Amino acid sequence: MTVQAPEAPLRELTDEEVAAYREDGAIRASGLFSDEWVTRITEAVDYVLANPSVLAQATADFSEGKANGDAFMWKTHEAFRDFVFRSPASRIAQRLFGSRTVTAFYDQVFTKPRGSTKPTPFHEDATSFPIDGDQVCAMWIALDSCGPDTAALTVVRGSHRWERDRAPVTSSLMHRAMTADQARTAPGPDTRRDVLTWDEQDLLAWDLAPGDAVIFHPAALHGATGTAPAHGRRAFVSRWLGDGVTFQPKKGVMPILWDPGLEPGEPMGGPLFPRVLPTVDGGGGQWESQQPDPERLGHFLRRIGRG
Repeated sequence: MTVQAPEAPLRELTDEEVAAYREDGAIRASGLFSDEWVTRITEAVDYVLANPSVLAQATADFSEGKANGDAFMWKTHEAFRDFVFRSPASRIAQRLFGSRTVTAFYDQVFTKPRGSTKPTPFHEDATSFPIDGDQVCAMWIALDSCGPDTAALTVVRGSHRWERDRAPVTSSLMHRAMTADQARTAPGPDTRRDVLTWDEQDLLAWDLAPGDAVIFHPAALHGATGTAPAHGRRAFVSRWLGDGVTFQPKKGVMPILWDPGLEPGEPMGGPLFPRVLPTVDGGGGQWESQQPDPERLGHFLRRIGRG
């Protein structure tokens, strides 16, 4: 299948929504994606959960042994690849950034089974990313109805503008495993701690229907409660970059399991982080599943103690 131009969203983000994103660090945006896209992504998410990748199986140990997520699915599954190049997501990001270029960063799946009592502590993602630049966003798309008390994403208002080293949050277990060697060689004071609850006035939280998106800055603190006894929660996250973002592989701990085709300091783009707007890097081409590089995968598994 050849790459087609991205679709327009069902509606444009309003000026008020763009301003709220920049001020608060997160917005709820409804009515952007068609039912067809929501259905296709939901079916694709169910498939990858039922058929976990090597990455999903390796990281399942960090979530009580159950494969409840995956990442970089667009490299291995056609539906997610089509979402990158054909869905309205890139045009939504362009409107949000006010940028000329839009580059796909990576996608991810997060699920919680029904009756999950374990909350997700508030945390930020930005310090895990191998990039420099502020034009970064995540579109957290609900695939099940959920709310603030049933595992919908909740964001701490304005926290994307806080000092990172003072953010009172705990990184994921996998993040800790990835940074354990750094901590041993360059120990320092640990000011981070779990925070599960905040004053209600500090939180941005919404009731979400399937297809609703929480669009947030990855530097914003975000977390979630457990799920309801009778209902689980599936969410698909698509991350995007705008102008001026560069590759800095030593800055983050995110696993890069495919050759990015980039040198440190270069603008983001290439085979792993393709530019989608104004035109597609390389002009697109036929779909072909691309499994992780065995050497890179092996290094990652050894680093988290799973190799």
